[in-house]
Amino acid sequence: MIKFLNKTTPFNFSYKNQLVVALVLGSILALIMIFLGPFDTDRFQSNYKHLILGGFGLVFSICYFIYSRVETLSYRYFNNKWTIKHEALSFICLVIFVSIPIHLYNQVFLNDFFIQDLGVKEYVQHGIWFFRSSMIPIMLVLLPFFIYFRNKFGELHTPEPLKEIELFGTNKGERIKIQKHKLLFVKSSENYVEIFYEKDNRVQHTIFRNTLASINEQAPFLQYCHRSYLVNTSSVKQIKGNSQNARIEFNYDLEIPLSNTYYKHIKSSLLV
Repeated sequence: MIKFLNKTTPFNFSYKNQLVVALVLGSILALIMIFLGPFDTDRFQSNYKHLILGGFGLVFSICYFIYSRVETLSYRYFNNKWTIKHEALSFICLVIFVSIPIHLYNQVFLNDFFIQDLGVKEYVQHGIWFFRSSMIPIMLVLLPFFIYFRNKFGELHTPEPLKEIELFGTNKGERIKIQKHKLLFVKSSENYVEIFYEKDNRVQHTIFRNTLASINEQAPFLQYCHRSYLVNTSSVKQIKGNSQNARIEFNYDLEIPLSNTYYKHIKSSLLV
């Protein structure tokens, strides 16, 4: 059971696809409310009955899209790994989240909320009853569609194997192996280069006799950010300042200069 819950499952992190899923699920809910009339909504009478019942779908779509954007933050928090356990927990949280605005919509448009003299306690009690008797059953009906469309529009993230690179100096014995994502930047100082990298949760550096151009040939993924610096953009935390006085910030309160010449190129690399 635990092995099944920890199995990786697709995640939909594209806001466009999240919007599509939101609209599809909202449309399905609207059709259910209009044509199946669950929870005695078939007794509801109004000249705008179909429009009002269809509004449940619109409320759901808006809530789902907002929830999906917040959910994406959780996806990144879990290092882009999404499992069946995460998906199940996310569905439960979604049910709770959408219940609040849908209950309010139900009270306003179907139960004459503004005419009733309900106190806070009575409103909360009715909300709990509505959650148990209405939201849970309707969300269980939507569950198969929820699973299908999230899988259809989602992507399965497969972590890349850790890539290790080897850098050399011109002197005999000058060599170092570093995991690619641990390399931060390389600084030139006359005929030497200082290689800065992360190890054991702190920044370390090694000095070789070599040039930036040679290091760049050995590690083409490094980019010039200054005439004296090569940077690994995947390790950058953020860019501070404007093009005239920009600096590249890493973790561990570490910064290096970013010249105006390379400002646009580096910034666009971070947006990819």
